[in-house]
Amino acid sequence: MSESTLATDATFNKELEPGVISNEMLTKAILEQGHKGEAGRLAQLNELHLETVTVIRLEFQNILKIDHLWVMKNLEVLSLSFNKIDKIENLSRLSKLRELNLSFNYIEKIENLDNLTNLRILSLYGNRITRIENVDKLEKLVIFSAGRNSINTLEGLERLRFLKELRSLNLADNPIAEDASRPLRCYLASLLPHLKYYEYVLIRQNDRDAGKEMFQRELIDILENERIEIIERMNEAKEREDEIKLSKSFVEHLNGHQLFDSLFGNDREGEALLSIGSEAIELKNDYRNDAFVFTQHIYKVGLAQHEKRQAEIQLYNRCISDERKIAQTQGQRYINGFLNSYNNLFEQAKEIVASLKTKNLASKTYNAETEKLLDDLNLCKSGFNSLFEDTWHTLMGIEMQLFERTEEGNTTFENTIKEMTNQFIELAQAQFVLLREAEIHFSDSLVDTVQQFVTFRAAAGQADRLPDALKQSLDDKDVISNMAAGMRDQHMQLIDEREDKLITRSRNWVKELCDELQNSEINRNRAKVLEITYFLDQHRQKFIAALEAVASKLEV
Repeated sequence: MSESTLATDATFNKELEPGVISNEMLTKAILEQGHKGEAGRLAQLNELHLETVTVIRLEFQNILKIDHLWVMKNLEVLSLSFNKIDKIENLSRLSKLRELNLSFNYIEKIENLDNLTNLRILSLYGNRITRIENVDKLEKLVIFSAGRNSINTLEGLERLRFLKELRSLNLADNPIAEDASRPLRCYLASLLPHLKYYEYVLIRQNDRDAGKEMFQRELIDILENERIEIIERMNEAKEREDEIKLSKSFVEHLNGHQLFDSLFGNDREGEALLSIGSEAIELKNDYRNDAFVFTQHIYKVGLAQHEKRQAEIQLYNRCISDERKIAQTQGQRYINGFLNSYNNLFEQAKEIVASLKTKNLASKTYNAETEKLLDDLNLCKSGFNSLFEDTWHTLMGIEMQLFERTEEGNTTFENTIKEMTNQFIELAQAQFVLLREAEIHFSDSLVDTVQQFVTFRAAAGQADRLPDALKQSLDDKDVISNMAAGMRDQHMQLIDEREDKLITRSRNWVKELCDELQNSEINRNRAKVLEITYFLDQHRQKFIAALEAVASKLEV
């Protein structure tokens, strides 16, 4: 059945009360859509963890509002079609969502989708949407359906040009699709060069050519505006890239005057002291220049140290990769030898068993030929046991050597990366010390300057022209010193917090990195041990199965 043949109102279950998404609704839906029969019964006996669910469909539930889905942080497919939802909301935490179906609801506006950056399929069919908007951030979108809505303007469709992965689009049964003299198919074919299907029908070159001729003026304006935005987007992307790089280097917001500006961002006492005018402002500017030198040094050291750490990580990864390749080659070579020997023994065992099947094994005495076959079978079994034990010990030995060498490598790497990080921290701390000294020098100089200013004004009979915050210093000489001390304490606290942030994040990064490497190696080792055990057990079971025909009659 096609989308256009469905009727929204006719499909709602009128007997249902207005629905609210809850744990009970989610659990019920998951169990109903999950395993059936005995598997389903067992699933109900076990505790259901919503955060592990990747697919859920809540259709025909009379749901009024999207809510409570944040608990399903690993959700990849969500269908809320055939409900009574009027607003797209509360989906921002579902960052892993790949498919979203909100068809046949009462939604009037496309919004709140920016965080769904992994979305590949979006269906808004059968709603009350009046224009295409707020989708140009969904850069991985492949299929988009907004048919059977109330879209009445072409404005906004040009934003789909930023969706380079978009291949299929449906806007059928909208007011903008009703003008036969200006077919929407041709417009979209010329507007979206990456689009392959419109209304699920392949776009052909004649559609694109007709669209370019028919909508030439509109396309020229769109391309001009787009050119400007592309430049803006490139600049924004560069800024985001730089911000990520600075964050990984632990020196974000230290590449300019950000830290210094934050000192005076909410500093009433400092503002009062600086209100005397140019002399105080000059002191602040001198301090600003000094602070910039110190933060620039931290910033540049941070970037350089980040590059060194990355180089060390790459060296570590190459060494570990080389060690694993050597172990893999050794193991594969031995496994090949095992398989050759095993296949020979297996074939011998099958031939002996086939011959023994023709003998009378119920007798307590055997003839010479049967005795010879039994001796050969025991030799074959003994050979297999020796081969099995030797292979197990050899493969486990190779794996144990790899594990020990990796552990040694991890320890060496951990010591190296800690030393490098500590070196960076020490270099940064030295600059923070200089920054604090500059703060002390600034506040002391500011106190002297402000006191001289107040004294001069008072002596000149201009006390009434003093800033209101400083007038009380005429009666209490400690007012200016106290204000400067308060300003300095606030500034020092912010400087300390930024230093602590740099140190804490640096050391946490080292710990998380080393813990991840250790856990990764432990998991790899466990998986390898299980792989070896499973491999040998499979061949042992196969060998034993070859003896079943005579095993019940003989002690083999």
